[in-house]
Amino acid sequence: MNKRKTRVLSAIALAAFLTFPAMSQEKIEKNKYQQIEITRFEIKQDVKFPADYLVTMTEELVTQIKETQKFKQVLREGESAPEGAPPKIKLVGVVTEFNPGSRTMRFMVGMDAGKTKIVAHVKFLDSATGAVLFEKDVDGKVILGGAIKGESIGATRGLAKEVAKLAREKFFN
Repeated sequence: MNKRKTRVLSAIALAAFLTFPAMSQEKIEKNKYQQIEITRFEIKQDVKFPADYLVTMTEELVTQIKETQKFKQVLREGESAPEGAPPKIKLVGVVTEFNPGSRTMRFMVGMDAGKTKIVAHVKFLDSATGAVLFEKDVDGKVILGGAIKGESIGATRGLAKEVAKLAREKFFN
């Protein structure tokens, strides 16, 4: 393939890549969804993520999303909404990366040494249709001190705050 064709195809691919996220985000009708159901995240195979962290992360998601004061109802998986309730979002996710870090390193060395990091791929789905409204990779970290006295499990709160921020920005004015 000659250089000109390569450049043209590259330009087309770049244009498609740059416009795709904008197109998918325009579909979201602001203030439409007044309820959200939070499911327990899955864990990607070969990621060693402690079960108790998963429980804590689910509770942190509920807490942080409630604190946005945007949704009229925040439900855990399995809880039912009242009949005739407005449209609902379903939050699903997969923990794709986990580095437990070292609390000792965080306190002794500081900076980024020993940081705990959780990465998850989250999707916001229309509960009625199953359509993906928005998806993104988000992370939570514990670098030094902070939440839960610098314990690694505090990264679940950081991740939950990021998810709550996304929900507020994407679904409300």
